[in-house]
Amino acid sequence: MDMKGDDLKVNDDPESEKNWQRTCDMENFKIVAEHFRQDVREFWTRANFFLLAQTALFSAFVAVYPSLISEQIVVGIVVPVFGMALAIFWYFVLRGAVFWIEQWRNQMIKLSKELDRFQCYAEIETLVNKRRFQSPSYLTQFLPLGFVAVWLMMLVLVILKVFVGQNLFCFHTCIVKI
Repeated sequence: MDMKGDDLKVNDDPESEKNWQRTCDMENFKIVAEHFRQDVREFWTRANFFLLAQTALFSAFVAVYPSLISEQIVVGIVVPVFGMALAIFWYFVLRGAVFWIEQWRNQMIKLSKELDRFQCYAEIETLVNKRRFQSPSYLTQFLPLGFVAVWLMMLVLVILKVFVGQNLFCFHTCIVKI
């Protein structure tokens, strides 16, 4: 089959080129939107996992605290240190996740401004950037710092009990009275 130059002619219609670019832009928007949604899902999965791990560790520690102090002092000190280390690690993981969520959010805003004539997405997501302390994901990244404070308090109370003899840690007696 003999192909002539006329058979390979590219469509010079500017409207067709514009529609093709718009289709490519929409596909790109969909890819970026899915990546953004995936990062948000992963953030909440990580946050919930660490919250569950910290709560389980803290509950177990409080439940066995009286026997730890009288029988296994080392474990009574190691568990709060481990809880603090886990909380600090958790904090940095969530901080990194929030950073990437913000990066993908900014890309979504940029694309939305180009593609969405109503500017709905750009308008709402820009508010999230302006009012960070009203964003659940932004606030959740600081939850591990609360756990660090609680574990530090537990460690100080254990050390006071072991080395000073002061029983300032009354979870067992307080629970029985309730």
